[in-house]
Amino acid sequence: MPGALCAKAFTVKHPRKAIVLAAGYGARLLPLTQIKPKPLFPLWGKPVLGHTLELLQRWGVREVLVNVHYHAGQILDYLRTNPVKGLHCQLSFEPEILGTGGVLPKARWFLDEDPFWMLNADVLADLPCRPLLEANERHNPISTLWLHPERGPRTVEHRDGLVTVFKSPLSGTEGTATFCGLQLLSPRILNHLPPSGFASIIDAYENALNAGEKIAGVIVPNAYWADIGKAEAYLATHREMLDHPRWKHHRPGDGRMVAKGAGTTVSPSASIDHSVLWDNVTVGPTARIENAIIADNVTVRGPVSYMAVRADQLQDPEVTGILRELEWEPESTTVMPLPPRGSARTFTRLSTARNSAILVRYTLERPENALYCSHARFLTRNGVKVPGVLLDRPDDHICVMEDVGADSLEQLVPALSRKSCLALYRQTLDTVARLHGQATQAARHRPIELSMPFTRHLYEWEQNLFCEQFLSRHLGVETGKLALIRQELARLIPVQIRAPRVIIHRDLQSSNVLVKKGEIFLIDFQGMRLGTAAYDLASLLCDPYVNLPDDIRSELLDYYLGIVPDGKSTQSLFWVAAAERLAQALGAFGRLGASPATAYFLKHIPSGVRQLRHALNHVPGLPTLKGCLEP
Repeated sequence: MPGALCAKAFTVKHPRKAIVLAAGYGARLLPLTQIKPKPLFPLWGKPVLGHTLELLQRWGVREVLVNVHYHAGQILDYLRTNPVKGLHCQLSFEPEILGTGGVLPKARWFLDEDPFWMLNADVLADLPCRPLLEANERHNPISTLWLHPERGPRTVEHRDGLVTVFKSPLSGTEGTATFCGLQLLSPRILNHLPPSGFASIIDAYENALNAGEKIAGVIVPNAYWADIGKAEAYLATHREMLDHPRWKHHRPGDGRMVAKGAGTTVSPSASIDHSVLWDNVTVGPTARIENAIIADNVTVRGPVSYMAVRADQLQDPEVTGILRELEWEPESTTVMPLPPRGSARTFTRLSTARNSAILVRYTLERPENALYCSHARFLTRNGVKVPGVLLDRPDDHICVMEDVGADSLEQLVPALSRKSCLALYRQTLDTVARLHGQATQAARHRPIELSMPFTRHLYEWEQNLFCEQFLSRHLGVETGKLALIRQELARLIPVQIRAPRVIIHRDLQSSNVLVKKGEIFLIDFQGMRLGTAAYDLASLLCDPYVNLPDDIRSELLDYYLGIVPDGKSTQSLFWVAAAERLAQALGAFGRLGASPATAYFLKHIPSGVRQLRHALNHVPGLPTLKGCLEP
């Protein structure tokens, strides 16, 4: 009898039907998804939808229903021209998107009394189906979900092979996993969905649990799952495929990860790494492409580090209108969104064979964003090199600036000799001295609107940011110690308030100093305000992005003090300002690092801590803070 039961447990019926979800907008991959729907994004030359259909075919599926809405015509054309042997594919068009649950009542005609697969079209998966089939037979659940124990948000709680919670407050802890978007469903799920309209499959599952139904959750050993919903994930998936047994034949011989589509040509002198080039891309001799996705029919002439699309392929009337004002032809203009910078602004490089500019879109979440153009004109009049203003539309919260390239001090310094490093920083300090001197004098005679000056309130705000977002949230410092640290930091404020005030940049780190043809340009100066010159100097010389050696920092500080009329107060305040600024920076890193879109700021925390510890060696009276930062 036990043997018979064991044999029965492994006699599983393979579902013949599957629903593939391909209707989404792909908002996190804009503007690429304005051109091509996410299910058709190529993975080593084959759309992810093609990989999905081949997986289903290997599992014995014979009938597939693909729901479509956004770019439905492109998906139809792909399925028509790229049939998978043994699969009969049909479309379910949604005039209004119905969601992951609403697709099912509309597909009632496609279903029968047997279980069926449903999965997302924008994930790459490689796993055997048998563990899910066996769990489905063992538990007779309303659905069997594929779970991943490591990747993704891990919001699903599970115990003894069954899902207990979908939106866990303990996400990422032991006993949680990520639902991978692949499930084996019983038609009984229709009893927990509205008869029509938008619905979520997760809401349906929660309704089913409350009604006493079981939902199985299966972790499949050695399974592969990747969600390509973000640019960095899409690129990472390409790299992972190089080492995966199913796809490793794609590995190139030179160690780089470069996926090239059909009809793509690359100049021998171009530099490309960790990038995906779609079809018919032309890469010129001066192109530098890294961590980027290049869409169909794009010509690349310079640096690209995120995405590139052709302007005439976009559905963006703002870009079309701007190009019309600039008198640039859309079909010969490449549009390159730049990676997020952690502010309420987006930056896009517009490039033709002869011209290049930066489109800035901003919100008034931070009112200072509206000051960028007026500040740029003011600084230019007073000898401070900044990008010129090509177009200003304050009512639309848009401006277009001169493109001064992508070479920042942050990027250049690691490869520079000591002599070259000193030369670039001296040029930068010459510019900063003009900001602190000539520009400050000009503002006294002809006032300009600035951001809120450094007052006790602003210093307290910076210190609270540090305590809440870094010490408490990131390091987990206990409440009692936080209270003592707040008292210690408060002692830095009076001496800074008493110091002479000049116009300062406010965010003068190396990433905001660009170098074009040997000339220094300042960017990101919309937060310009009255404050101490020492704050700007500390931002530049005690910068977590660069880590200048002590001797170079000392030499550059002496250089600045020698080119300004009275540097004594700046010299005496330098390390206090450094402690203040580094605390602010670490607070910002902690806050930005908590968001997936800007989690890369976390990598700067170790350097910021080292530099803050060094600054505190020169500032007495902060023993509790020093103790919390000890390695």
